[in-house]
Amino acid sequence: MATDPVCNMAVEPDKAVDKAEYQGTNYYFCSHDCHKAFTAEPEKYAPKNDTRNPPAIGAARVGHRSH
Repeated sequence: MATDPVCNMAVEPDKAVDKAEYQGTNYYFCSHDCHKAFTAEPEKYAPKNDTRNPPAIGAARVGHRSH
């Protein structure tokens, strides 16, 4: 399981709507909107100190729109 870096939603990589690679790490997205936001400003969403994309346990979905 991975975490969409934009909305923090849990995403199964093989069922992700879209994916992107940034600085050698693959990121998976729940929607095309999240993918678009990430590719426009990856430095805003990519983890600063951790290059892994760990699953979010109990992650808040604050500001996440329904798609």
